[in-house]
Amino acid sequence: MSLQGKVTAVEEGFATVEVEPRPECKGCHACTGLLDGEKRSAKKQIRAMTKDFKVNIGDEVVLDLNPGEGTLAALLIFGLPVAGFITGMVLTPWFCQAIGIEINDLGRLISGFGGMAVAFVIVAIAARTKQAEKLSLKVVEIIK
Repeated sequence: MSLQGKVTAVEEGFATVEVEPRPECKGCHACTGLLDGEKRSAKKQIRAMTKDFKVNIGDEVVLDLNPGEGTLAALLIFGLPVAGFITGMVLTPWFCQAIGIEINDLGRLISGFGGMAVAFVIVAIAARTKQAEKLSLKVVEIIK
């Protein structure tokens, strides 16, 4: 999914781009998530990497992800919490024995959500790293 927009601010290595999803886009609804659930017609400011491009305020640019990066980001955001939930459920006997209670469904549920919470904390921490910036939108073209 690519987005076209206008550069409104430039700082070292990044540009703030005002984007509006294309009206013909009716497919995956990824732009709804990108635009924080706002209407598709609403404009939104997005911070994008300018890695190989020299952009100026007022330039029209196209933003996109490198192939495979969207899949990797989705796997981290959605897959890791699910894996945490399953891990928590698998470790229920150990948790129940550690606190001295009988294994039951409630214990499995609490343990699963505890594992999911730990996974969300890991995702939140990872989202603030330099590596996570590599998975953000990038300027891929300057429209003349």
